[in-house]
Amino acid sequence: MGSTEQQIEEQLARLQQRVGARHAEVLKHDVDDDRFAVEYARLVNVTNKLVEFEKTIPELLAEPERRRSERIVTWSWRGQAAVGAVLIALVFVLDRSAWWLALLVPHFVERWPAAFRRSMPNSTVTAGSGPSACTWSPSWWL
Repeated sequence: MGSTEQQIEEQLARLQQRVGARHAEVLKHDVDDDRFAVEYARLVNVTNKLVEFEKTIPELLAEPERRRSERIVTWSWRGQAAVGAVLIALVFVLDRSAWWLALLVPHFVERWPAAFRRSMPNSTVTAGSGPSACTWSPSWWL
């Protein structure tokens, strides 16, 4: 995560430096000068890029943790599906009551496809109305 933060800080510093350089160019010209309007438009353009990048910083910082959380949940589902399959097999091997299948089969049927499903990067669900560091695919809520 340190490298992600460092990359964000470097990019932010570059954008801030570009805004500062454009601001210095704007100050060199008189307001009535035609060159002032050109430089001012460039300053606005660079500033807009900086603002757009600043809006993405929380998402960029949360991305490594989101991927880690997604892997943990995926492996948890895989483990649950494997345990379900083993328990279903044990019902038949140990010749126990078939009523256990009423509990095991629905659990297995739900977990097996979920264990191999990938989340879509653009379709996420967050808890609450504000920004969240942890996002899950809609399939997680099933």
